[in-house]
Amino acid sequence: MREKLREAKRKRIKKWLYGVGIALIIVMSFYLKMFLPLWCKKASLFSVKSIIVEPQNQSSFIKTYISIPESTSILSLNLEEVYKKIRQIYFIEDCFIEKHLPDTLFIKLKIRSPWVVVADSKNMVAMDRQGIFLPVEENFKTWNIVGMFPGKIGNQTVELEKLNILKEIEQWYNYYDIVQVFPVETIFIQDINKIELKGLKGWLYIRGDEIRKQLETAKQVIETCKKNNFLFEYIDVRFEQPYVKEAVVDKSDK
Repeated sequence: MREKLREAKRKRIKKWLYGVGIALIIVMSFYLKMFLPLWCKKASLFSVKSIIVEPQNQSSFIKTYISIPESTSILSLNLEEVYKKIRQIYFIEDCFIEKHLPDTLFIKLKIRSPWVVVADSKNMVAMDRQGIFLPVEENFKTWNIVGMFPGKIGNQTVELEKLNILKEIEQWYNYYDIVQVFPVETIFIQDINKIELKGLKGWLYIRGDEIRKQLETAKQVIETCKKNNFLFEYIDVRFEQPYVKEAVVDKSDK
């Protein structure tokens, strides 16, 4: 009988200890949830001490632009806000941001690359493949585009149809390796029904649809002219039957 009473007492004590343990765990969890983040925010261990930016030549500008106070905890830093702020910079196409605990912020930038130069009689700007206008870099050689409005640096062109046509021209120009037979310097795109590609020797006329077919035909015609030593003023491949106009050769210089 006494043994049964002692056993029952031990079970009551175990239950009590088990209940106390559960209560302590709950209290500790609540404490950690409420106060640990506050402690971490204040702890200098987690203050942002280093910001690594790639490419490095943009490091000073980016650090100044996002302006994160030294006492800022990396744990409380809102990366979405930092991302949105950086993406407001016109020459940044995209960026990747990551926290490296305990105190380092890593930022990798994707810089916009100039693609073509857009010019009129007054202004000249570069433009990337998304249609964002950029400053013209020194010694930057590419296609000159005439017939699009050269907008303000950082703005996007509103002439999206012409932008897409230029992308398609580039795609098939490269695909058929036309640069080997007809290097293009300037593209006149005022009228998408008569787009003029100015080469080193002559002109090529195309329209803004079925560009693949036209450039495939153009390469065949140019190669035939080259094989036969035939100098042309222009080649028009806008229609089913290509037209080739012979160049006028000045015979006075002999």
